[in-house]
Amino acid sequence: MGNQTRMDILIKDCQIVTMDEEHTVIDRGDIGIKGEDIHFIGPAGEKPEMREAERIIDGRGKVAVPGLINAHGHLAMTLFRGFVEDLKLQKWLERVWEYELTVLNEESVRIGSKIAMAEMIQGGVTTAHDMYWHYRATMDLAESIGFRLITGSPITEVGGDSLEELISEARDTLDLIEDYRTVHPVLQAHSIYTTSPEIMNAVRELKEEYGVTFTTHASENDKEVEEVQQKFGVSPIRQLEKFQLLDERSVLAHCVQVTEEDLEILQNHGVHVAHCPESNLKLGSGIAPVAAMTELGINVCLGTDGAASNNDLDMISEMRLIPLLQKGVNQDPRLIPTAKVLEMATTAGARAYGLEDQIGSLEEGKKADLVLLDFDRIHLKPCHDVYANLVYSANKFDVDTVLIAGRVQLEGGKLTTIDREELLEEAAAVSGMFDAREE
Repeated sequence: MGNQTRMDILIKDCQIVTMDEEHTVIDRGDIGIKGEDIHFIGPAGEKPEMREAERIIDGRGKVAVPGLINAHGHLAMTLFRGFVEDLKLQKWLERVWEYELTVLNEESVRIGSKIAMAEMIQGGVTTAHDMYWHYRATMDLAESIGFRLITGSPITEVGGDSLEELISEARDTLDLIEDYRTVHPVLQAHSIYTTSPEIMNAVRELKEEYGVTFTTHASENDKEVEEVQQKFGVSPIRQLEKFQLLDERSVLAHCVQVTEEDLEILQNHGVHVAHCPESNLKLGSGIAPVAAMTELGINVCLGTDGAASNNDLDMISEMRLIPLLQKGVNQDPRLIPTAKVLEMATTAGARAYGLEDQIGSLEEGKKADLVLLDFDRIHLKPCHDVYANLVYSANKFDVDTVLIAGRVQLEGGKLTTIDREELLEEAAAVSGMFDAREE
């Protein structure tokens, strides 16, 4: 056998939920990985010429799924986990911003982001969006670990930077990210209510120049909608349309308080929505009309938001919540089938950020971003429907193995690229920054 067919990693005898266009499920299959990519995938024993490998992973009793994609988040907000509780969004933001602008630095953000990446890897997340301060520390961390990150400079007036400073920083960052392997660019403004029309117009010009995806918070709660309505005379989504910032390369986080006209705008422009159900519930913002969005063909992907408003980064629990909310609030058990839910957590996120040719499904030629869940668990038996078990029965503790770009990040439930004990010490040290908080 020639070296050209020898795999770096061969995962043998697992059930494979590919999430390809046909939602193919291979009951007993093999996955061959060479370098960063999936070199072959198919029924066990197929392509015997490719069954030599430097390393073989026994997949018996395991289910392989694409790495989960956390489509909206603020990674280093793990530092604020449980810090601000039981407040509506605007009051909550004011409290958090007070500390973000006075306490945070690059080192604390690096630690907070490291906590987030470790938590997400343990929960089967291989890609995450991040909008946060001191973002270059998070970029460098992601690159060193091999975690796949979607990020850019946060564009907002909250920090006091001028339009020129904000746009210059965004431009420098978009140029810089080209040198990263696992970091992907996005142009991101926090929201209409924290960003002036002048800045939004400059963002539109950057978006057109660089051809990258744009993301922002929109219509998260009734107070935001009311404020934007008073200022501009239209809804946040209508105002984004007037800024010419809505198209198939736009991702709007939340979209909870939306009208039929707003949904029509999203549909007409091919806009993607990042749904964050747990955060929306915890902040009392409401329940996004996800069933209506999917009926209109709007691409809805899934995010956790930050751990300050969630209070975890558990995408598997988010998956379960989506159909339960939509079935319950609409009193229709037929809504949001389980295969659609898994799509929201994988291929929909890849599509939203223009990465569908690289990640989101298990197919030959795509990046080897994948998760093995241990289905030899009592709560996962019997398995009449693998999608149903993944969505309604599985939990983050079932995640056994995680690969990102062909690199093993989690093995037997244990982190391999992040030192757990070191991270716990760092987390304990950084928590002292908040000791002076008001009671």
